Amino acid sequence: MRTLIAVVFVLFVSPSMAGVITYDFSRIVLGGDAQQSSLYGEITFDESETQFNMNTWLSFFFELEFDGIKYEIYEQDISYFEISDLNDGVYGDEGDEGFELFIADANSTYEFSIYSGFAGLGRADTCVFDLNGNDRCAGGLFQLVKSNDGTSTTVSEPASFATAILILFALASVRKRNN
Repeated sequence: MRTLIAVVFVLFVSPSMAGVITYDFSRIVLGGDAQQSSLYGEITFDESETQFNMNTWLSFFFELEFDGIKYEIYEQDISYFEISDLNDGVYGDEGDEGFELFIADANSTYEFSIYSGFAGLGRADTCVFDLNGNDRCAGGLFQLVKSNDGTSTTVSEPASFATAILILFALASVRKRNN
């Protein structure tokens, strides 16, 4: 009986494994090649996710290169990031899809505003603006590449753990009552 209880307990508290889907936002050149400005990024979701938004992604990474200097963009830099359809291969092509990002670098005089898509810029384009009034646009939107790299990530299951604890308490009560 103790072995059965131990097996049940281990099964309940073991974490689940979930696959990860990554959406790569292809690198786009902002302005001319001579200006050395580009933007790219990626977001990942659990493969079972059905609601794609900022609250459900597992990770977010974007990087802006402006005049040859690279700036990482973090979640706190997001003003908004609206997702409508990631499976159509293009980001920002629908009226309610796009983003607005703001970057302030304490180590330089640069601050950037980045807009993409109809919800971010109001048109099918991606642009970056700096404090000096310089704007660099791509003349298009991000192409998306969806990949499931076959790796799994551990997903905690607090409900299963709580259930296992309740079962242990119930078994202890029954045993105590029998004695």
